[in-house]
Amino acid sequence: MTLKERLLSVAAEYARNRELSVSRVSTLVFRDGKVLDRLAGTADITTTRYEGAMAWFSQNWPEGLAWPDGIARPSMEPAE
Repeated sequence: MTLKERLLSVAAEYARNRELSVSRVSTLVFRDGKVLDRLAGTADITTTRYEGAMAWFSQNWPEGLAWPDGIARPSMEPAE
């Protein structure tokens, strides 16, 4: 699974659980409602944006919802 596929999978699970459109989730994470749709196509993002998005999902993940299998969840521990 590529990093892009991981991000899209996490975003889709979040959207489904919160009953939000993918565009709304994209707006929450990237402040741009089209980023996730573009990523589902041929677009790409930087590693900094990917890491920021995954950190956002980890910090805002719904309580009681299992993190998607096979995708590492970012640690929220401060760097040493």
